[in-house]
Amino acid sequence: MQKKVAIVTGAALGYKSAGKSIGGAVALELARDGYKVVVVDLGEMGQATADQIVKDGGEAVFLQLDVTKTKDVQKIVETAKSQFGGLHCLVNCVARYSPGMAKNVAEISEEEWQITLNVNLNGYFLMAKYAVPLMQKSSGGAIVNISSIESHTVLPNFGVYSVSKAAIDALTRSLAVDFAPTIRTNAVLPGFVKIANSENNRTPAELKKWYASIAKQYPMQRVCEVEEIANVVSFLVSDKASYINGQSIVVDGGKMIADLHEF
Repeated sequence: MQKKVAIVTGAALGYKSAGKSIGGAVALELARDGYKVVVVDLGEMGQATADQIVKDGGEAVFLQLDVTKTKDVQKIVETAKSQFGGLHCLVNCVARYSPGMAKNVAEISEEEWQITLNVNLNGYFLMAKYAVPLMQKSSGGAIVNISSIESHTVLPNFGVYSVSKAAIDALTRSLAVDFAPTIRTNAVLPGFVKIANSENNRTPAELKKWYASIAKQYPMQRVCEVEEIANVVSFLVSDKASYINGQSIVVDGGKMIADLHEF
């Protein structure tokens, strides 16, 4: 294929532990598909993703920028144009997790509520706002927003996260209607995924036990790997998904449809 250009946000290869990230896996997979990749992350570990792509024979550039800031977002899109000549794919993977989110609506601070929505929703909005015009000039392409099954189900005392993800699903549908047929937009809704953030402060034995307890909630009886999410994104941005638009693709091993109570 003629090489196309992708922006992937939240694309650090890993964080404090040796684990992985969805964004990092997506960036690597798109590079294998032939995309030139603009790797974006607020943390410096995004450089590891770009370095791995180059090591594997691909083309990538890393930008340590904040997707909630307009000037940073404009620089990201401008880099895609100046460095690689255009833009054909945008994958929004940024997400915020913090202990302050684990509260109900009456308990959570207004600051934490706003910060979470700013990252989980406004970051996606700003990236789409400034990426779409360049994508239109580059003969179109595809946008994929990483949402969550928590946009449909709600964990106790975790409402702001679910609200932000439900809003991402709505934003996805809006983009799909407004910019088709030039640009297709879809969302991917993972269940629990084995990522670096979930592995911090746990020993290997603790992790094994924890993953085993989570796996019992899923018909597949195991925890999802980041590469399995990246594979779905790869399909959605490809010509093989040329008539899929405005959809929320659940990738949860069947959890949302299952009643696994023991009687």
